[in-house]
Amino acid sequence: MTGAILDVHGATRHYVSGDSIVKALDGVSLEAHGGELVGIVGPSGSGKSTFLLIAGLLEPPTAGDVTIRGQKVSEPGANLDRLRDFRRHAIGFVFQKANLIPFLTAGENVALALEIDDVAARPARAYATDLLINLGLGHRIDNPPARLSGGEQQRVAIARALANDPPLILADEPTAALDSHRGRQVMELFRQIADVRQAAVVVVTHDPRSLDLFDRIYEFADGRIVGEERSADKVRPEAVGLLPQRP
Repeated sequence: MTGAILDVHGATRHYVSGDSIVKALDGVSLEAHGGELVGIVGPSGSGKSTFLLIAGLLEPPTAGDVTIRGQKVSEPGANLDRLRDFRRHAIGFVFQKANLIPFLTAGENVALALEIDDVAARPARAYATDLLINLGLGHRIDNPPARLSGGEQQRVAIARALANDPPLILADEPTAALDSHRGRQVMELFRQIADVRQAAVVVVTHDPRSLDLFDRIYEFADGRIVGEERSADKVRPEAVGLLPQRP
């Protein structure tokens, strides 16, 4: 395990709702290190997704700050639009729905993340192909999302998140729409990404079936961390490749 990739310190997020102030997040501090799979659990409305928005530089905190790889990148009043390029290279996002572009193939969906970053089409497609083969989707590269199962769509979304080799992966309920078997496969893949790529992977989940894969699990309630559990005997599934050379 390497040093801290993500360091969120005292993060607070307040919203005005009518005459009231809603504390969606209230002074949360959390680190995620390279090679570490971190879980965030808790009931709906406990602040989990708000935490990911702040950690992912999609919303500024009302108080507190976010540091990624030693660089303070977000604090109250920060202009997050200027961090668009930083986000693209530093953070990979995976959401509950794969949100693939329906008229592109699996390979094209992944390659697009590189082409947006000015990688030429041919090497972008070659790299996307390598990623999808390593994720067990070599037979699905030319299929559009409509011809993929839910689990396959999520693996394509994960490949897309990995395309720019970010040091930080953030996932919000990535197995919520999957059955037990496919959900376990996706969570094992996150475990492998942390181990093989030495990325910091933070996953918000309601799914108790795969908690044995996590290094640490934080429990959120009412916008705060109310519990932390460290795993002494986490399961490490056999790793796949996941390491093609980015163009």
